[in-house]
Amino acid sequence: MVEAFRTLGHEVEVDCLAGCDPTRPPATEPAAGSAPAGLSRRLLAAVSARAPQWLFGVFEVLYNLPLALRLLPKLLLRRPDLVYERYSLCTFVPALACRLLRIPHVLEVNDSVVIERSRPLALARTSRWFERRIVDWTCVIVTISEQFRRQMVEGLGLDAQRVLVCPNAVSRPRFVERQRLAPEARQALRERHGIATARVIGSAGQFVAWHGLPRFLAAAADCIRRRDLYVLFIGDGPTRQETLDVARQHGIADRVRFTGMVSLAAVPDHLELLDIAIIPFSNIHGSPMKLMEFMAMRLPVLAPALPPILEVLVDGETGFIFPRDDMAAMVATLERVLDDGAALARVGRNAQEHVVRHLTWDAHAERVLRHLGLCGR
Repeated sequence: MVEAFRTLGHEVEVDCLAGCDPTRPPATEPAAGSAPAGLSRRLLAAVSARAPQWLFGVFEVLYNLPLALRLLPKLLLRRPDLVYERYSLCTFVPALACRLLRIPHVLEVNDSVVIERSRPLALARTSRWFERRIVDWTCVIVTISEQFRRQMVEGLGLDAQRVLVCPNAVSRPRFVERQRLAPEARQALRERHGIATARVIGSAGQFVAWHGLPRFLAAAADCIRRRDLYVLFIGDGPTRQETLDVARQHGIADRVRFTGMVSLAAVPDHLELLDIAIIPFSNIHGSPMKLMEFMAMRLPVLAPALPPILEVLVDGETGFIFPRDDMAAMVATLERVLDDGAALARVGRNAQEHVVRHLTWDAHAERVLRHLGLCGR
């Protein structure tokens, strides 16, 4: 969204902890398992990994103090036309300050007390108390799926008209208009990850339990061997070891690769290695960023019939849908599309066209500004 607002001609300043600016990623690709760059990020990573959940919740509340000291002078001196915040639980200072100073405030909500979370919610009552007030103080809430909007409306007593649904999207320059890899560079990247010339299926992300990688490999092991497939997981996460253990148990360890975490700039290059993208599972409220990126790269995608995914994909037109929680059906779908090159190419083209028309960050930024009446300012 920062890039999108700037593309539309607006001046944007990012407020965050030192070393955590998402618009300034590390210049070099981090090695798998390496610590995040910057003292602040290393400290946050250490706290996140080791602190008891209740203590982590306390830190979330206490963060409002240094945030107020950093943010309030900026708001008072610069009086921005808009504050656009990516919500973090219990972070109330931006919404409250904007309410008091009469500055339009938009809250982008990807995490909430009303959804299933990868990190357990220890201070549930405290977090809910803060969240009810934060959503009252903000002008507009932006979230990523109709399911998420319903959960917020029902769980927090919101007016549905105050919540805009903007599924995750893509950067057009980064994923659509980029220069594709030369054949030699693509082959070198394949060799770097130990991938032969066979077809490659795979996925990307910070893999957690609900992504279903181990279950998929267990169900697809025979297909992977018989069809001479490689499986490439671009990223890393807590289920990496379990996934590799399942691959060994089913005799396909030589066919499964994890790249480890790669830089944002390197993600499209790695996606070029895939012939088919897979999403074994997700959650009922989330809009998988990887889905939009796969589509932007003209990759045919196999994905489960979950509400947020069905808001984006049409089976057989912009993707291939299988029943949720049914790995056997997913493997059957994979077997079928592997034999239909024409369908794979057509679906990939349609997917990219859909993303370009409807799912770019520029389009989302324009929609937010229109809703607030700030277009042209």
